[in-house]
Amino acid sequence: MSILLLPKQKNSKKQGDVGLAIAIAWLAEAGYNIAIPLTDSQDYDLVIEQNMVFSGVQVRTTYFKNPQGNYRANLRVMGGNRSGVGTVKKFDPSRVHFLFIVTESREKYFIPCRELMLVNSITLSEKYSQYRVE
Repeated sequence: MSILLLPKQKNSKKQGDVGLAIAIAWLAEAGYNIAIPLTDSQDYDLVIEQNMVFSGVQVRTTYFKNPQGNYRANLRVMGGNRSGVGTVKKFDPSRVHFLFIVTESREKYFIPCRELMLVNSITLSEKYSQYRVE
């Protein structure tokens, strides 16, 4: 399995673009219709539709592993367009339906946000293995 060069991207925006492209490809292959928001001020990166049911999807990427060897993805937004300069915005699972995470080793997770709490990060441990997708 090849490794994504996430830490070698020019900046975190470019890293996010890689993850977004992978998420779009997987979701399209899984049969979802996909819409991309016109701006980036929403809490979601994509809107997916299947059978006239629309859902917001937040996409994250990670190359960081904790000491136990599990990937950990940051979910908060610091500065930038969504939270303002110098402020931190925590991930709020009530404002998006799914979290799609892409790891450096190309693992993909499609997690319903009802499984999450208001958190700063998520560790992709055994607890989330049922949401790993191919």
